[in-house]
Amino acid sequence: MSNLIEKKRQYTRDMIIEAAEDLFSRLGYHNTQVMDIVKAVGMSAGTFYNYFKDKRDLFEQITRRNFEDFRDRIRRLREPVNIWDRIDRFAKLDETFSAYFDYIDSHRHQFLILLRGSFGVDEELDGNVWRHYSDIAQDLADDVQTWLDIGIIEGVNPNALAYAVVGMAMHMGHSYLMEPRFTREEAILTLTSLSNTVFESYLSEAGRKALDEMR
Repeated sequence: MSNLIEKKRQYTRDMIIEAAEDLFSRLGYHNTQVMDIVKAVGMSAGTFYNYFKDKRDLFEQITRRNFEDFRDRIRRLREPVNIWDRIDRFAKLDETFSAYFDYIDSHRHQFLILLRGSFGVDEELDGNVWRHYSDIAQDLADDVQTWLDIGIIEGVNPNALAYAVVGMAMHMGHSYLMEPRFTREEAILTLTSLSNTVFESYLSEAGRKALDEMR
């Protein structure tokens, strides 16, 4: 019996989240009210508050889940990379930034709300973007430290490089949505090329030798 009750609770929670994601993506965070969500699901407001404290709590839980899924996807994409192989490295960068723009295209309003919140435009959600993006930047910093340890690059602070790449991607994502001066494909190619160029600028002698042998 308890298992059935738990499954029903999970089903109801998933229904609320699904309806909220749809409304947030179509109407935006501020234009979506709790009553809009409960009407879309077909439940009472009281039922909603059994699962979430308020709209902000719901949005933050959705955001955390989506960012965690995105972060896991990025990590899985990078895991098999052959860092000594320029072709494989470039391909993995392309896949990584493609996944990033998949997220932006699928969560347009969520992305904008988080990004703007980090700059004080939306004080209610201020800071969320830094927490999520910092986790992604730390994953990259860990990778950079590994590359330093094996000797393919040298002379770079892992955190500085990681945050520079993530910051560049954040700005490109915002510009892609708000200033249509370039396509998704152009954004991905630019980020991939710039990231690879930055990486190669820190190649050690052994790293350059390996790169020359691949050409």
